[in-house]
Amino acid sequence: MFLHGEEDVTDLFRDLSLVNQVNHEIKETLPFHYNYSLMGGYFSMPSARMNHVGTAAVGFAYVPPYRNYAATIQALERVEFGINYTTYMGIPDPAMGSMGFGDFTDRGANLKIALLQKTDGFAHFPEIAIGLEDFYGTKRFHAFYVVGTKEILDWNLEATFGWGKGRIKGFFGGLGWTPFRKTNIPGLNQLTFLGEWDATDYKNHAHEHPKAKKVKSRLNVGLTTSFFDLLQLNVSTIRGKKVAASASLRYDLGDTKGFFPKVDNPSYYRTPIDTEPLGYLRSEKELSHEMAFAFGEQGLNLYRLYITTDENKGRALWIKMINNLYREERDVKQRIKSVLSALAPSNIDTITVVVEADGIPTHEYRFRTIDLLSFREGKIGDYELEILTPMREPSSPPNSFEGSLLYHRSKAIWTFNIRPRLLTFFGSATGKFKYSAGIVAGPEGYLFDQLYYKIQGAYNAHASISDIGDMDMLNPSQVLNVRSDSIKYFQTNTFALEEAYLQKGFYLNKGWYGRLALGYFEPAYGGVAAEFLYYPVGSCWGIGIEAAGVLKRKYHGIGFTTKIRKFEGFEPKFVHYIGYQYFLDLYYDIKPLQIDLKVSLGKFLARDVGARFEIGRYFPSGFRFSVWYSLTNAHDIVNGSRYRDKGVSFLIPFDFFLKKSSRTYIPYALSVWLRDTGARAATGKRLYKTLQEERESSPL
Repeated sequence: MFLHGEEDVTDLFRDLSLVNQVNHEIKETLPFHYNYSLMGGYFSMPSARMNHVGTAAVGFAYVPPYRNYAATIQALERVEFGINYTTYMGIPDPAMGSMGFGDFTDRGANLKIALLQKTDGFAHFPEIAIGLEDFYGTKRFHAFYVVGTKEILDWNLEATFGWGKGRIKGFFGGLGWTPFRKTNIPGLNQLTFLGEWDATDYKNHAHEHPKAKKVKSRLNVGLTTSFFDLLQLNVSTIRGKKVAASASLRYDLGDTKGFFPKVDNPSYYRTPIDTEPLGYLRSEKELSHEMAFAFGEQGLNLYRLYITTDENKGRALWIKMINNLYREERDVKQRIKSVLSALAPSNIDTITVVVEADGIPTHEYRFRTIDLLSFREGKIGDYELEILTPMREPSSPPNSFEGSLLYHRSKAIWTFNIRPRLLTFFGSATGKFKYSAGIVAGPEGYLFDQLYYKIQGAYNAHASISDIGDMDMLNPSQVLNVRSDSIKYFQTNTFALEEAYLQKGFYLNKGWYGRLALGYFEPAYGGVAAEFLYYPVGSCWGIGIEAAGVLKRKYHGIGFTTKIRKFEGFEPKFVHYIGYQYFLDLYYDIKPLQIDLKVSLGKFLARDVGARFEIGRYFPSGFRFSVWYSLTNAHDIVNGSRYRDKGVSFLIPFDFFLKKSSRTYIPYALSVWLRDTGARAATGKRLYKTLQEERESSPL
């Protein structure tokens, strides 16, 4: 029996060694390189490889006779998405070139999907992917391809073979050799010699630059390297006639902890420990002061504390607090546990903690004092206490017959906020890129401890947008101009009132929430709005309805107008307009994939009826990337095709740049065209966003 046991142990260690070897082989990889379109590849051709999920990159490529500006994100393990802005050097735009726009440009989007990856466990097979280049818009550079890539780590070699249709025509391939990858010298350990067979159909492709049609050689050779997995540099021959080069910056936004450690966050509460029962030696006033001070040090504000009884007739505390510091629900709960386990009176049986945001109770936790004691003494751990204290629907505070109020703190009447703002505009007839840099500032707070308000003004300190027109010179929008004139609201060097509204939110019962809002919601619209949402605690889905009646604001001042522009051909007309919008909103969170979906069905501002679809990918860091697409009955024509509103957006946590946690995000959205279909007005703080931000934690 002893020998048999010894053999079992030997087999176990052998198996563990084998597993470790397999994991090492899966994780070991050659340097990843972007091509001139900023997709995984060589120079002009793609490969089947994918970067680490969550990695984003921006770059510039000089590929004569083109200049290419690009951005890419590895949205999923098997999905790479990128956008390109390509300039035809030396060819003025036929319509706007003389007006300041300059050379002709083309915008495109690229997509690559992995079908087989080395992590799938087929070690001897190549990685396989399919892809689309320039699959949106005019599709001047459109191509479809299938590609396979194999890494031969023992030789520091990578080989690719593929086939394409469209601008990439026929078979293509590539080789990469990284001879110094095991050295520790930055740049040298990533240095890769690359060669590719370029299958681009330069000669016969209809939309090719005239100077790109002549090909002396389809073999492009060169090298690439990267420094600190951040900066990548490429240089190569192109078509056997010219030299091309590119530079790009990449960063893993998905898994980053930020640029600075959160050293300014308070440590979890440890001491002093006071579990003295309420009575002569520890008064209710002393308890409330201890709790308020301890929670305040943790970045949590205590607003109400009651002593009451629970459903078992035991003594209980009821607490309402607001989180002003942390993005993650797990951080908030961990700090609540640290305080309560150290300060809960021994003659209290249960403690209920209700978390509130934007004037709405979002959820609660219920702790038994005996469990908190066991946690403090190390008899149970975080996991056990987490199971014992699940998130619950919020309860109402005790009334005067059910309990006594020990502590009450009013919400801040006003808090002044100020931040910089950069607005960007692409594709104006007077220039490819325009901007407005300034500040937004103003107070927000609560009136009568219940009614939320926000006032925000803006000042544009420096801008290049004064010569941007408010109509598309080639394709003026033929529907009500509810958004296409938006530039007019920012073409001022004076202070402008952008927001000034009141909002009241409330919890109804059993997962139902509501809100009412009134005022100036944004620079272009003001009015009244109502929203109801069903989103119970623990649910991965929600459903809501919302409606708003709005008036369009004048371009300057605080007045409203009931006239709105509508083009008939190229001639503007002004018609009577009172705006209204209403939607059925559907939300779903696919947690295993870290993907959330939103669909809004209803009537939009331009009185078009349809749906807006949004799919987002969120990451452990808090970074979120999303794309949207609207499908309505509005008949809007751009360059001969019916246009549907679409675009991309992302949210970057502001605490990436801080040494402490912050709940603030830096938003950015980019629509393909600034048109009027699928447009909706802002109406204050949306319910789903408020609840989700309080209840959810980023995946670990």
